[in-house]
Amino acid sequence: QTRVTKVAGMNRVVWNVQHSNGLSLPPGTYQARLTVEGKAQTQPFTVLIDPNLKAEGVTPADLLEEYNHNTNMRALTADVTATLQRVRAALAGADATKKPQIQAIYEQIVNMPEGIRYNKPGLQEHVTYLAGMTSRGDQKVGHDALERYAQLRKQLDEIKGRLHKILGPGK
Repeated sequence: QTRVTKVAGMNRVVWNVQHSNGLSLPPGTYQARLTVEGKAQTQPFTVLIDPNLKAEGVTPADLLEEYNHNTNMRALTADVTATLQRVRAALAGADATKKPQIQAIYEQIVNMPEGIRYNKPGLQEHVTYLAGMTSRGDQKVGHDALERYAQLRKQLDEIKGRLHKILGPGK
């Protein structure tokens, strides 16, 4: 949360146009709220597209799509991490009948074999790569990145479904 000093006179606030989740927000209308002695004032303002991006053919709609995609990627990354934590915990306490099934799921998520420099990338690595690829700058998200997100989401949902059958409902 941005705070203004309490020094009398002119104060300045600079906002880096980022959401609290760390992602750059797209151009659009936002509101600034200032509370002084318990009284709040709200003022709308508009964030415009960077003229350099506009000159390259990037539109506000492209940046909104990028923001939505990157928000989805953050959620997918968190979901993969939570699933991996559940798999690791299950492996630690699994009986001999469930352990091979859980191990197979584990090997789909992490790079296998572990510790080898040029190993086969698992789901976690694919998700991390795609998230990094589309969050490094303001750009139009490519159709292939959107398709890849859908594939990775489907793959994780299938893994979670198999895990649910083995372990029952998770958190």
